[in-house]
Amino acid sequence: MNEKAKKIGRFKRIGLKALGPSLSKMVLSWRLRKRLDKTPVALPSDTNRSSSFFIILPQDRTEMIFQLENLFSILGRYRDSKITFLCPTANASFVIGLKTATVVKYEPLELSIFNAQFYDVVKELSNQAFDICVNLEKQYNIALLYFIGLSRAHMRIGWESCGGSYPFLNVKIRSSQKHESNLWDINAELSKLLGAYSDSKVRWGVPKAAAEEVAALISERKLKKEPALICIDVASLESDYGSQWCGELKEALKAQANGQFYVFGGLEGESHEFANEKFAVMPPLSITRTAALIAYTDLVITGRGALLGLAQISSCKIIPILDKEYCALYCKRNERILPVLLDKKPDGETIWQIVKNIKTLTAAGAAKQKQG
Repeated sequence: MNEKAKKIGRFKRIGLKALGPSLSKMVLSWRLRKRLDKTPVALPSDTNRSSSFFIILPQDRTEMIFQLENLFSILGRYRDSKITFLCPTANASFVIGLKTATVVKYEPLELSIFNAQFYDVVKELSNQAFDICVNLEKQYNIALLYFIGLSRAHMRIGWESCGGSYPFLNVKIRSSQKHESNLWDINAELSKLLGAYSDSKVRWGVPKAAAEEVAALISERKLKKEPALICIDVASLESDYGSQWCGELKEALKAQANGQFYVFGGLEGESHEFANEKFAVMPPLSITRTAALIAYTDLVITGRGALLGLAQISSCKIIPILDKEYCALYCKRNERILPVLLDKKPDGETIWQIVKNIKTLTAAGAAKQKQG
């Protein structure tokens, strides 16, 4: 972008900021007036107009993970449709490689309306027209809302909480789930509206190359599947509960729990220190390799964060250490998940409960294998 264009973009941004959010939306709506399809939406018949989708993915990686089943359901229902994804560069690995899919990447910190990154995305989208636009980002962002309008889609669907107003979104989702529903169920409201009902058996497929690389890592660290391969999400647990308690937990696991333990080193781009670690430590891994690692793992001990979501779309067992409210929102209810609920800071009794849950879940797994 040349200097003149940069100055014009800066002037436009200052002008919109001075107008405020409401007037800014009116101005941007006016700019898009010739592109917008203002025909009223008729549900469910208009979901048949679905040969081309524009899907905006969440910027936050953890939120992206908790949207995966919702996204998989939509992609499964409309597998023959052309899909264009708009997503942060860091989240591109979730969707790159999908057949009939185009991925438009951007850097969230650089995506401000009328700056260089904004114009790059506008250039990618300007010559396209879509049947349905699906916004999976829940946080208000005027640039993303502009792209929704730019999509020319007849149906522009997203959550009411994202702050969009007509003409950016013309179908808004307000969750009808009861208060005790978890985030997986709440997110599925969107896919259900599109006739794509979430299947709890949906799993994230792992490429053969990623599985082989993970198998090599496990072999290098001399880990085995027998009696059970167990992941400890130390970074998450230390962040939530402190290094001293985590040290006591690891001592107890080494002495009392029966299994092959390793420490999850984090997702690619994260930096964690594991000084004087008692167990084998995995290096930071990409999302795809992390999915392969969790698919190979029997049980995950974790707190809040990305691994809690990834483990739930795998087939492994999980012991989340969470307060009751967070657990109710983020954890599914099934036999693979045996949480340790906190109403105060974790202590020795918490550690005892974790060890007990490990024995319960690994024993159940061994019994199932014998029956099989």
